[in-house]
Amino acid sequence: MTRKKQKTRKTQKNRKKQQTLEEKIEQVKNFRPIDDTFFEVLADDIGVCQEMLRIILEDEKLIVKDVIVQSSERNLYGRSVRLDALCILGNGKKCNVEVQRSNKDHHLKRVRFNASVITVRDSQTDDKFEETIDLIVVYISEFDIFKRGRVIYHVDSEIRETQEKVDDGLERVFVNTAVKDGTTISEYMDCFLQKEIDNAKFPKLTNRVHYLKHEEGGVNAVCEIMRKYSEEVAEKAYQQGEEAGKEIGQRQANIAAIKNMIIRFRATKEIILEDYTESEYNTAIAELQSESR
Repeated sequence: MTRKKQKTRKTQKNRKKQQTLEEKIEQVKNFRPIDDTFFEVLADDIGVCQEMLRIILEDEKLIVKDVIVQSSERNLYGRSVRLDALCILGNGKKCNVEVQRSNKDHHLKRVRFNASVITVRDSQTDDKFEETIDLIVVYISEFDIFKRGRVIYHVDSEIRETQEKVDDGLERVFVNTAVKDGTTISEYMDCFLQKEIDNAKFPKLTNRVHYLKHEEGGVNAVCEIMRKYSEEVAEKAYQQGEEAGKEIGQRQANIAAIKNMIIRFRATKEIILEDYTESEYNTAIAELQSESR
C-alpha cells in the first residue's frame, strides 16, 4: 500500500469517528502548563503572558504588547529556534519564554543558541551594534538547573576581576517548579504542575486554563495543536525510515508518533489504539522504558 493510500485511509477513519466535545475534554484533561504543547496554546494570550512576566520579572508595571508562539503564522523564525512564547514588551524589549521538562540537554547553551537566533533575525546587517535588540530569556524548568535550592536564578555577564555586572543587552532568568520557598514566584510556578488551577492571585492563568480545558473553543485549539505536532513527528520519522523500505518506514513513523503522543500529549492507550496497532503501541512503550534507564 502506498503512503498516500495509507494516509487517505487514516483520514477517512478519522472522519468516520469525529470526537465529541466530551471526548476532547477527556483527551486534554491531564495537561499542565509545564507541558510545552499546552503551554504554547496557554501563552497565546497577552493577558496570561503579562501576568506571568510581571510575577517572574517582579515588575508590576510591565506591559506585553504582543505574543508570537511557535505555531503562529507570524513566526518568522521557523524551526531554527523554539518559541514557546516570544513577547514584545512595552519598552521595546523582547522576551522569549521557554518551558522545559526534560533534563537531557545543555540548558545554558540552548538558551544561548535561541537568543542568538532571535538577535540575528531581528537585526539588520547594516545596523549599528548599539541598535541590536535587548532580549530577555525566561527559561522555565521542572527541575532546579543549578541545584542551589532557589526557585529563580538571574545569570549575568560580569567582569571577572571586579565582579561588576556588564549590560550587553541580554538578560537570562531561570525559574523552576521544583523549589518551594513560600514566595509569590514559587506559588505561581507550583500552578504549572497542576492539571486544574483555581487561584485568585493569578486570574489570567486560572481563567485561561479553564477555557482551554472546559470550553469548546479552547479545547479545540489544544486538540488542533496536538494533531499538528503529531503529524509533523510522524512525517519526520517516515522520511528517516524510508531508506529501510516504505513498510518499515511507516511502522517507524507510527511508533515515533505514539511516543510523541505519550510524552507530549499524555495520550491514553485507548486514544492511541484508535489510530495505531497494539503491536506499534507495545513497541513504543518498550522503547520509552529503555530510553528512561
